[in-house]
Amino acid sequence: MQTYIFNFSSIQEAFSVRNFFIYTVGNATSLIGMWAQRLSVGWLIWDLTESAAWLGAIAMAEFLPILFLTPFGGVIADRYNRLSIAKIAQIVVCLISLVLCILTFLNQITPFILILIMLIAGTTNALNQASRVSLVVNMVSRKLMTPAIAINSVIFNLARIVGPAIGGLLISTTSVSWAFLFSTITFIILLFALNMILMPKETNKEGNNQFQINDLYKGITFITNNNSVFIIVLITGVNSILARPIIELLPGFSDTVFNSGPQGLAILTSSMGIGAIISSIWLAQRGTLNGLSNIVFIGVLINSIAIILFSLSADLFTGAILLGISGFTQACTGTGTQTLIQSFVPDSLRGRVMSVWLVIGRGGPAFGALIIGIVAEFIGFPLPIMAGGFLTALVLIKYLSYKNSVALALET
Repeated sequence: MQTYIFNFSSIQEAFSVRNFFIYTVGNATSLIGMWAQRLSVGWLIWDLTESAAWLGAIAMAEFLPILFLTPFGGVIADRYNRLSIAKIAQIVVCLISLVLCILTFLNQITPFILILIMLIAGTTNALNQASRVSLVVNMVSRKLMTPAIAINSVIFNLARIVGPAIGGLLISTTSVSWAFLFSTITFIILLFALNMILMPKETNKEGNNQFQINDLYKGITFITNNNSVFIIVLITGVNSILARPIIELLPGFSDTVFNSGPQGLAILTSSMGIGAIISSIWLAQRGTLNGLSNIVFIGVLINSIAIILFSLSADLFTGAILLGISGFTQACTGTGTQTLIQSFVPDSLRGRVMSVWLVIGRGGPAFGALIIGIVAEFIGFPLPIMAGGFLTALVLIKYLSYKNSVALALET
């Protein structure tokens, strides 16, 4: 009889764990605010500059620290109390959102100030990611890790729909300042939730708190020394840099191509979230590693085709459908790759290896958005977005012959 990863009994058992329930409620609220703020920041920079290059720059400002500081965050998470780190970071997040709210209310925001604020936000996020990811593992037993991760995946993608919808509604009916105020309130709710969590005292696995530079290299070395892991990280990394930046560039595309304003932007962003939710539920219910490599490879290919067709679309409805397909495939490749890597990597290297994946998965789209945004400044959005999808497909086709060997190594 097939055992499903995502089932009601597992969900009920996970939610019966006090710490996990409190964290999930707070995190779900905060994620809605995060997505609302991401849309608000994108719309604000476009409203201030009407520049594709500035759109890419603001995305890069937020995610540039992830490229360089996430591995340090992984080391910090192994050395110090993760819950304390999460609390400190959440205080900074609340202050950042509050400053954005005040500056926009007073009409004192400028593109350069916004860049600086996003750099601070990106630094905070980079140093906090590993601790936040590890918290869920620390809250539940090993038996409940899979449903707990699945629950958080669904919540994350639900927030991708609800957050932009609320953000777009607040921007269109009031102003961007009220959208930032809404985000601030949601961030404060998570801060209260973190303070309600009671965790047992953590033991230091390394035996000391001294930083060692070799800690930063071991994750990279593991990936490069294992061919199957390297290939699957490579193709999903290319997908992250060349195809996934579409979401960071949507404010400009929505305005210049579809002429749809913040409401259209919310529709496009939410359609990607709907596709990702369907994908997450489907993957959670599969309950097996078998065939996951095929899903990753095919997902990258379908996503590149969807991005190419999106760049050619001329109306909002068609674009929303194509982005829904893109959201589905991106969740397939992201979740699938992480699952394959985590099932293969030894636990002693898990944090460092996954920190490399976080750099690629979170920083890649921002880097791609900067490059594509600069090109779009001169020739418009459709052509560079199409080129990104086309190049992604070419890389996937080049490595398609390795699909069976990857499956043999990572699925058994």
